[in-house]
Amino acid sequence: MQKHHATATTTLLGILGALILLQAYVPMVGYIRIFPAWPAISTIHLTVILAGVLLDVPGGAAMGLFWGAVSLFKAYTAPGDPMTLLLFQNPVIAIVPRVLVGVAAALVFRHWLKRWQGGRATTIKLALAGIAGALTNTLLVIAFTWLFFASRANQVVPGASAANLAWLLIGAFAINALAEAAMAAVVTPLLGKALLAVRRRARR
Repeated sequence: MQKHHATATTTLLGILGALILLQAYVPMVGYIRIFPAWPAISTIHLTVILAGVLLDVPGGAAMGLFWGAVSLFKAYTAPGDPMTLLLFQNPVIAIVPRVLVGVAAALVFRHWLKRWQGGRATTIKLALAGIAGALTNTLLVIAFTWLFFASRANQVVPGASAANLAWLLIGAFAINALAEAAMAAVVTPLLGKALLAVRRRARR
């Protein structure tokens, strides 16, 4: 039974990893670009959030690490916009927020709200896990950007200073943050409940 569980986990990680690659490299699938010079709205966080929900902290962190590594590689080989080129060539900005997306989703769903059981409670719990994962990514990208670029804020946002860079970044990423959190709040319960049911049946 334990060997079967390990095999199933490895298979699921492989499927989710392949999905991240597909999202990262197929145009308008993993990154939805509305304006050419504006940071794209991501959908890859949904895959990492689901990894955290299905596979707890280790699985969520592993998929987040994979997403971060892909982000770092793409920033050097095929940046989609000037901000991506500037920010995501930094390994900390590219990787750490992505890892913590999966961790945050797993903690909310499997640990902090684990007593919430039943259909409606599970739906709410999945939605909150999705929102937590999405906002974790955006807020940490902003925080690390301020940390690394405060002394040269003008490179990130023309006319910015160390004093106002964080607020300008919050304003710049506000649309992305709201869109990604809204997607996660809707998609995580829809897919999460179905995948959790499949996973439970597979264990029997």
